[in-house]
Amino acid sequence: MLGRVHEIREILYTKKQINVNELAAFYNVSPVSIRKDLAILECEGVLTRVYGGGILKEDPTKKLAFLSRGDYPILKKIALRACEEIEEGDTIFLGSGRTCCELAKLLYKFNSISVVTNNIGCLDNLLRAGAEIYLLGGKVTSTDGLTLFSSPKNNHQNSANFLENIRVDKAFTSASAVNLKQGLAVSSVISLPVYDYVSRMSQKWYLMIDSDKFDTVNLYAAAKFEDIDYIITDSIPDSYEEAIVNANVIVHKINEE
Repeated sequence: MLGRVHEIREILYTKKQINVNELAAFYNVSPVSIRKDLAILECEGVLTRVYGGGILKEDPTKKLAFLSRGDYPILKKIALRACEEIEEGDTIFLGSGRTCCELAKLLYKFNSISVVTNNIGCLDNLLRAGAEIYLLGGKVTSTDGLTLFSSPKNNHQNSANFLENIRVDKAFTSASAVNLKQGLAVSSVISLPVYDYVSRMSQKWYLMIDSDKFDTVNLYAAAKFEDIDYIITDSIPDSYEEAIVNANVIVHKINEE
C-alpha cells in the first residue's frame, strides 16, 4: 500500500488535486482503499480532504518555487536544442506546457515555418515570429496555473476530423511524467486525444523532458516510448536506458553536447 501512497503523493504534487473514483479506477481497487491512502497523506500534512477526493496543502515557499519554474534554465536549454532540429520551411506540431512555450520564443529565427498547436499560451510568440498558425479547437484548460491549452474531446467532432487530416514534419511535446509502467503520462484526460494523434500526424516526434519528470507518475498514460522518435533532456536515469534503446528512441542529452 505504501508504494501506491507514494505514487498518489507524486500525482498530488503535480495535479494539485485528486479524485477518489479516478484513482480507484486507475489502480483497480475500491474507493475505500483509496480513502485509506488519502488518510495517510492527510496525516503527513500534504493533503486536505474534500468531498470526493483531496487537494494539495501547499507550503507557500514551495508554491513560489513551482511558479518560478517557467524560468528554470534547463527548460530553455532543452528548447534551444530542440530548435536545432527545425529547418526552414518545416511544418511542426507544438504541444502544451512551459518547455513548448520556450521553444515558441525561438521560432523568430525562421522566415518560413508553419505551426499546428493547441498551446494557447504561446500564440503571442508565434505571431511575433511570423509563423503560419493552425490552432486546434476544443475545451480549454490548464494543469499548472501558468499555461493554457485546448484539446478536442469526443463531442468536438470537427476538431477531431481536423486532427485526422493534419500531417506535420516534426512534433515537439512534453509530458507531465515519464515512468517505465506508463511511458508518457499526463494529468488531464482531455490531453489524451492530442497525444493519440501526434504519432500519426508527424514524421518525427521529439519529447522535450527535463530529468525531474522521470520516475514520476500521473493519472493518464498518454503514449509509449515506442511512439516517440527522439528525447531531448538534460539527463536520463540509468534504469531507463534499456527501455529507451529497445524502443529505438534517439536521445539528445544537452549536458553532453
